[in-house]
Amino acid sequence: MQTRKDALLDLLGAPDARFVIPAYQRLYAWKERQCRELWLDVHRAARADASHFVGTLLYSDEGRDDAGTRRLAVIDGQQRLTTLTLILVALARHLAAAGAALPGIDAAGITERFLWTGDGAQARAKLALSRDDGPTLDAIIAGAPLPAHPSENVVGNLAFFEGLMAADDFDARALWAGLERLFVIDAEVGADDNAQLIFESLNSKGKPLTTADLVRNYLLLAESHDEQTRLYDEYWDPIEGMFQPDPGSLRLDNAIQGWLSVRFRKVRAKGAGEVYSVFKRYVEDEFDGTTESLLAELRSFCMVWAENYRYHAVKKYKSAFKWAKNGAATLVSHYEKKPAANAAYAEKVRRERDAVDATL
Repeated sequence: MQTRKDALLDLLGAPDARFVIPAYQRLYAWKERQCRELWLDVHRAARADASHFVGTLLYSDEGRDDAGTRRLAVIDGQQRLTTLTLILVALARHLAAAGAALPGIDAAGITERFLWTGDGAQARAKLALSRDDGPTLDAIIAGAPLPAHPSENVVGNLAFFEGLMAADDFDARALWAGLERLFVIDAEVGADDNAQLIFESLNSKGKPLTTADLVRNYLLLAESHDEQTRLYDEYWDPIEGMFQPDPGSLRLDNAIQGWLSVRFRKVRAKGAGEVYSVFKRYVEDEFDGTTESLLAELRSFCMVWAENYRYHAVKKYKSAFKWAKNGAATLVSHYEKKPAANAAYAEKVRRERDAVDATL
């Protein structure tokens, strides 16, 4: 792994590079609190006239695309890169509206250097976010209408920065001076490096990753970009969608733990913090299928778990449903479902279940 200390603006403004957030990464998650902290850090750096370290940017070089631009897949650093991009969008808009410029750069220069890459029909956003975030940021940078369901955090944080820049005491020169003093440890992961282990180590502090974040990254990180996207769209996106709304991924994390308790009976996670380590042990020591077959089984299991979330005794999943695709089948998977022999009793059970639901 090659590491350097680089100015964050120099990295983002490299003329032949485009930063791409892989499909396995979680969505842009920063809220106003984290944005305010970065804003204050920028101004502290300007006042002190000193470089300010803001973290690590970990990426892998995926080669050049059809336009000859280097595709840099961001493994760690999405939150900072996205927030910096939103600050630059807001600053470009502020300068354009005021008809002002900064030493050495104006609104058009910010857009051309930091927000876009390529020319003409091949022009694209310098930072390519994934999933729901991507279309929103693309529309913002292009000045186009937002998608029907825009990313709440992207839109909200841009509005936050625009509000700060609308204040009477806003000093664009001070902001720019601070931005020029932001530095990161720039780490390029090579083919021989274990990107997942590096990712886990870098994320051991700060906003903790959920079990689902770690499992998703573990399963998808080693795949090619196209395969990551396919597996994410076909399997992981439906898995996450089954549990929405799911703040903090609590329900999905719980489902993964439930699935492990069935599949890896000889080892038990004694708490939520142990689930990921047990998952890795199962995949590396016991599982002999493919990534896709594992994702297919987990998707099927989660569908059952989500539908029966309030009644999630693990014994139900050992016996009653056809979710198993790897390893031992469910105990009654060869039976077909049939209408209840006693319709009146079945209806009584459904009413009792619905009554329990109403109290939850």
